[in-house]
Amino acid sequence: MGRLRSALLVATLGVFAAASAAAAAASPLPRIWASVNSKGAAVYKVRPRTIDLAEAAGGTLTLSWSSWTRSAANGAGQAVASGMGTTTTLNVKVHASAVKHGRFTRLTLTTTASNGTPDVEKLHLSANGWII
Repeated sequence: MGRLRSALLVATLGVFAAASAAAAAASPLPRIWASVNSKGAAVYKVRPRTIDLAEAAGGTLTLSWSSWTRSAANGAGQAVASGMGTTTTLNVKVHASAVKHGRFTRLTLTTTASNGTPDVEKLHLSANGWII
């Protein structure tokens, strides 16, 4: 009887460990703020093709993601900003991090000036989009 209980206990623990590993593997990837819908509500997505920036960083990011995990995402693309009669387009690298409640809350944008100097902006999520 003692051996049977031990075998059952080991088998039960193995099932719980497998179930825990499966649940961890099945947990959804974090989303990132992408835009606002027609009702003014924030739209969060996994690997959005575009991100509309609000506030001081205004503009649109058009991105291709190279990696997207439960803790960080990396990509590259173009940042387009319009204002005061001009439109500026820059190549940009992005890094999303700081997952809270299944969403990335930090976005680091890196562009390179014509002289080769990197320019880094760190954006934090607010209720209405990204702010510096």
